[in-house]
Amino acid sequence: MEEKGNKFISITLVILLGVFFQVLFVFGDMRDTPGKAVTEFAEAYFCFDDAVMTARLCEESRTADETDVVGQYVFNAHENAGALGFRLFFTEYRLSHVETYADVENHETARVRLVAEKKQRLLRSFFTHSPSEKIEEIFTVVKEDGKWKVCGNPFSIQEG
Repeated sequence: MEEKGNKFISITLVILLGVFFQVLFVFGDMRDTPGKAVTEFAEAYFCFDDAVMTARLCEESRTADETDVVGQYVFNAHENAGALGFRLFFTEYRLSHVETYADVENHETARVRLVAEKKQRLLRSFFTHSPSEKIEEIFTVVKEDGKWKVCGNPFSIQEG
């Protein structure tokens, strides 16, 4: 009977430790970092997610000559996809093997190097058998309104 009690205590302890570490990891993932800002921006860039791109862009990079650069980028991507006979969804890419290397200059500015593989969405890559492409880019990131945001000209991400 005592062996059954020890098993119960051991299993309960393992479950409680698992829950504790899960909560710890969730809170750790919620912390905003320069690398997280760049990763979110790059993923949104290749998926044409204008809301996330706008949220992760610093104020000075959102407009150029009074033009909404995010809106213009998504519009151009939509037009290019239509010219190829695709919907915008089929021209999206996803990032994998994402690595970021941050050089925080002070508590307000950082330079982040992003290295990742860019792959076409699963449905399109199934039919075209296109290989993944490596991307590597350096971003300038600033802390604005308490969040890290991408600045400069992030719409020039080099491909391939």
